[in-house]
Amino acid sequence: MSPDTTTTMASARAWVVTAVLLACLLAGPTDSWWRRRRRRAPPPCPAYTDALPGAINSWDQTFTFQCYGNQAISRVQSVHCDTTEDRVWRFECRSVPVLSYFNWHFWSPWINSFDNYMNYACPFNGVVTGFKSEHSNHHEDRRWRVRCSIKWGMRTSCHYSSPYVNWWDGKMNYYVPYGYYIRGMYGYHDNGKEDRRYGFHLCRIYL
Repeated sequence: MSPDTTTTMASARAWVVTAVLLACLLAGPTDSWWRRRRRRAPPPCPAYTDALPGAINSWDQTFTFQCYGNQAISRVQSVHCDTTEDRVWRFECRSVPVLSYFNWHFWSPWINSFDNYMNYACPFNGVVTGFKSEHSNHHEDRRWRVRCSIKWGMRTSCHYSSPYVNWWDGKMNYYVPYGYYIRGMYGYHDNGKEDRRYGFHLCRIYL
């Protein structure tokens, strides 16, 4: 076989390969590929008030909540959505029978960084009367600030911590036991689940 013939055959093979690749590019993904892709796409999150009636934030949204007067946090609810990897939240407040008002309120600094453990309790015998939170789409986690409230002469005692009050991706519906008040919060984030588990530090109040 002459060199000219060999060169011609190599050129022909290269041309065929180029033509096949070009045809694949022009054809694009097949219908079956698109069907598989659509099946893998997670469903959209429901409207936040459908997911949790009374929720105070939408998915990925920053929020601030606080009780007023002589009230403290008495119930915490939350629902998770896998599509946004976030939670919507709802809180309730209850009057503290032994006092008519708090003298002093202050906000903590951020009590956790994204993806990291948190463990915070109000100093100065304070109890929790509010929360502030913001979500990071990069970390798929929330960081938190806590509003602490104090009455002059008030003391806290009988401190203990609840178990974790939610499972990964699960609903949360935590009632603070009667006669107790939230004094702080703890929890940790899982990068595989892209969710956080929460627990609360509790106490009694004496004047």
